[in-house]
Amino acid sequence: MSALSLFNRPVVRTLCLAATVVALFFLLWQSDDPSEPMEAADLRGESEPDGFVVNGNYLSYDETGRLTTRFRSPRIEQFESRNETVMESPRATLYGEEGDPPWRVQATKGRFLETDDLVHLTGDVKVVREAQGGSPLTLTTTALTMNNRERTVYTDKPVEMTDAIGLTTATGMKAWIDDRILELESQVEGRYEPGK
Repeated sequence: MSALSLFNRPVVRTLCLAATVVALFFLLWQSDDPSEPMEAADLRGESEPDGFVVNGNYLSYDETGRLTTRFRSPRIEQFESRNETVMESPRATLYGEEGDPPWRVQATKGRFLETDDLVHLTGDVKVVREAQGGSPLTLTTTALTMNNRERTVYTDKPVEMTDAIGLTTATGMKAWIDDRILELESQVEGRYEPGK
């Protein structure tokens, strides 16, 4: 009896088909995904954001409902596992007491740490405070931290301030937004031209 004539029997064909189906189910069962769901960060990697916003606008209010901060950025990326938001070219307006001119802040990059309510700005940081009836005060530095809870702005990097009557340089600075106080920390030098 040849193998071909043996395969022509219906019983043998049915047994072969059944064996094939059993082998197929076994292979499919072995290739199933793990029973535990994977975290989104595991699927996309740690360096990829959980979400992003194009042309984002972030607003912050105090307990009375008064607008205190407005942040804008052409791209904002959120990393939920780190409670961090990364911003490209952030622009911020910080509002003080009613009637006081706001502070305007811009930088190349920004990181908002949600847990600490801190914003770290880096790269060509520029802060401008309009003066009532006068020239603005402009502060430039390479890095600046904004503490939204304490309403302070500070850096330990070199800073340069210019206003209508002169130029001041220092290393390190802290400012209290609502109190309109600016403290320079060390190596303070100034050049003033009164009568300008």
